[in-house]
Amino acid sequence: MAEAVHIGQAAKQAGMSVDTIRFYQKMGLIAATPRSTGGYRLFDGAQIRDLAFVRHAQELGFSLTEIKELLSLRQKQHICPEIQTVLERKLKDVRNKIGSLAHLEGELSSALRDCKRELRSKQETKHADCCPLLERFDRMNGSKEKRSGRELKKISEGVTHMKARRQR
Repeated sequence: MAEAVHIGQAAKQAGMSVDTIRFYQKMGLIAATPRSTGGYRLFDGAQIRDLAFVRHAQELGFSLTEIKELLSLRQKQHICPEIQTVLERKLKDVRNKIGSLAHLEGELSSALRDCKRELRSKQETKHADCCPLLERFDRMNGSKEKRSGRELKKISEGVTHMKARRQR
């Protein structure tokens, strides 16, 4: 068996901080380690590999709960179907996030085009008149700021225009 190292060296080898290792131990991801006579945590090669496994799994987007499940599955034999289930579930989550991000990208692109168009079409634009998107956010967040009838009409037209563009 390889020589055990103190927590600082284990952190360096696993590519994470000492505080992260302590947190993982507190959360039960990594088993408690033996201590030296001086009270330092000691880590062997297998424990350092577990730490690196956790770091890599996090880089792939797995939550700590999912990583804990993967670590427990790693201890069993004939686990391929169980691992496939975990991976399929994660892949579904990733695809849902991609869909949400694509929708967000479309909304932001449309809003930016509309704002640029508004600024180009007016010579002297006041801040309150220039961006229907900000007005929309204000309304969605329950802003109590008073708007003139003219401003409200302009906002309504801008939002209607944005909706119509999205439906095309």
